[in-house]
Amino acid sequence: MQKKLFTLCVATLLLSLCLPISAAQEKATETQINSLKKSIAELVETLGTLKGERKSVQQALRRSDKSIGELAREILRLNNQLKGAEDRLRKLERKKAPLFKSLKQEAVNLEQQLRQQHKAGTQPRLQLLLTQRDPEQVSRMLHYYDRINQTLSQRLQNFRAGLVKLDQAESDIRSAQQDIFDRRDLLKARSGDLESVRKERRVVLSKLENKLSSGSQQLQAMQVDQERLEQLLSKIRSSIEKISLGGNERSFRELKGRLPWPAKGSVSRRFGSRNSGVRYEGVLFSQRSGYPVKAIHHGRIVFSDWLRGYGLLTIVDHGGGYMSLYGHNESLLREVGEWVSSGDQLATVGSSGGSTKPGLYFALRYKGNSTDPLKWLARR
Repeated sequence: MQKKLFTLCVATLLLSLCLPISAAQEKATETQINSLKKSIAELVETLGTLKGERKSVQQALRRSDKSIGELAREILRLNNQLKGAEDRLRKLERKKAPLFKSLKQEAVNLEQQLRQQHKAGTQPRLQLLLTQRDPEQVSRMLHYYDRINQTLSQRLQNFRAGLVKLDQAESDIRSAQQDIFDRRDLLKARSGDLESVRKERRVVLSKLENKLSSGSQQLQAMQVDQERLEQLLSKIRSSIEKISLGGNERSFRELKGRLPWPAKGSVSRRFGSRNSGVRYEGVLFSQRSGYPVKAIHHGRIVFSDWLRGYGLLTIVDHGGGYMSLYGHNESLLREVGEWVSSGDQLATVGSSGGSTKPGLYFALRYKGNSTDPLKWLARR
């Protein structure tokens, strides 16, 4: 008995020691994530203010891209809510149909019984009392008539309850229909806002193209954009090493040639191709605006913001030095610090960052070095 008591005390003590450690670890992880967000935000702010860019066309492009991203994200949310409301309406209508059918049949049966009861009136009961000499027979027959009346009363109560349920179902349907109308109106309004911002963006892009009219200016701009991305990735790598956000290096490496595609679409620009002398560090998938962009593997979001040349960009750390990049998005759906699994939606395809056509920029990095993403994706 003493041995069992001692074992129980030791187990309780160990549990009490483990709980604060677990809570402390969770708090430390949250602090580390906030630290990562802060350090990256500071770097993005620094990159954005270089060479007076705050007053430049690029800053206007950033504002319009982010506005489009917020509106597109809200439209996606409203569409999902609208689908949910429509599903709810269909369920309510399916619920109403058998209820209405049952109530209709009950009304027919009740009407027949009431007619029979009215036709019989009180004569059989009175005649029974006047003519029947056997007390037991009288008692049985009176009990029979009482049961009939009780059954009729119960059926009337059930019918009233059914009417209440039917009325509630119809009220719920009207409410669901109004909800759908309201959401459609809001969706229409937001879609109009989105189109207005897109028009503003086209004006900004036209100014940007005029500003980068010569080949040398385009080359300089692309080199600056690439340098900014390298600075960002370097900062992210150093922050990740400090706070240990990485996953399993081996599991990612073993999936080379078998990873899912981040988005369907044709490859319009390949890894290693050159434009104005600058080497392309990723691939570009052509796809319509709004198409889902999905994570290729389990990991953690380490960047989710706008970056010049790449627009609305999401970066996922997969551990062991591996990172995947998803750029030119229309909207970003994940926040820094969130865990994602393979196939989880990260963003929607767009043309942010100065692109004239919608598409997904996709890149892979291993310890800062670029690698051909197509060699890692499954064959089609």
